[in-house]
Amino acid sequence: MKFHVNRPAFAAILVLLLLCGCTATRLTTQAQLPPPLIDKLPVRVGVHYSKEFAEYVHKETRSQIDYEVTLGPAHVTNLNWLLGAMFAELVEVEDPTMIADIRPPLLFVLEPKFEEFSFLTPKDVAGEAFVVTIRYLLTLYDGSGGRVDSFTYTGYGREKARTLASKEPLAIATQRAMRDAGAKVAVELTDQEAVRLLLRNPANPMPGTPSVLMSPVSDRSPAVAPPPATAEAPPSPP
Repeated sequence: MKFHVNRPAFAAILVLLLLCGCTATRLTTQAQLPPPLIDKLPVRVGVHYSKEFAEYVHKETRSQIDYEVTLGPAHVTNLNWLLGAMFAELVEVEDPTMIADIRPPLLFVLEPKFEEFSFLTPKDVAGEAFVVTIRYLLTLYDGSGGRVDSFTYTGYGREKARTLASKEPLAIATQRAMRDAGAKVAVELTDQEAVRLLLRNPANPMPGTPSVLMSPVSDRSPAVAPPPATAEAPPSPP
C-alpha cells in the first residue's frame, strides 16, 4: 500500500513542530542593592538617563531559547538610590550638556550607558550555572556641561541552574552582577582623578555645609580613617 504525502501540509506541520521546540524566557530584573557603607558628600550632582538606557531590553536566541531581559527600569531605580546615598542632592537632567543655568548649580552630571550584557548558560559552563557580565560606561560632565571623562565598571554574577530555560537563576545572576557593579561605583567613583579634582574645591558647595576637602590626587587615603589617639591626662600631684 502506498501513502500519498501532502508536501505543503507536511512542511507546515514541520515548521510548527520546530516553533514549538523554541522556549521563551522573559524576565524583568529587580532593583536590589545593599546600603552602601559610605559617607554622603555635601554636594549637588546631576544624572541623565537616556531613553535607550532607561528602557533597555536585551534580546537574543540561543539553543532555540528566546531570552528577553528587561534591564533599564531597575538600573534607573538602583542608580537613583545609590547616587542619592552618595551625595547630598541628586537631580535628574534632560541634557547633560545644557546644565550651566541650573540653579542651584550642579557640581557635575553623570550619564550611564550599557556597554555589554552577556551571559553563559549551564550548557556553556561546567558546573551548571548561569554567569552574567554587565559593563557600564559612566560619562562625567562638569557644572558647565563640558564632557570631562568617562569610566567603565563591570559587574559579575553567578547562580546555579539545571535547565537552560530557568528564569529565576538567570534573574538572580543578573541581580548579583548589578550589585557587584553598584558596589564598585560606590567605592571607586569618588576616587577617580577627574571626580576628585571637582570635589576638592567645589565652586558652590551646598548652603550651610563646609566645602568638600579631598586629599591630593596622588595620595591614596584609606577607606576608613583610624580613630584619633586620646591624650593621656598628666598624673595629679601628690
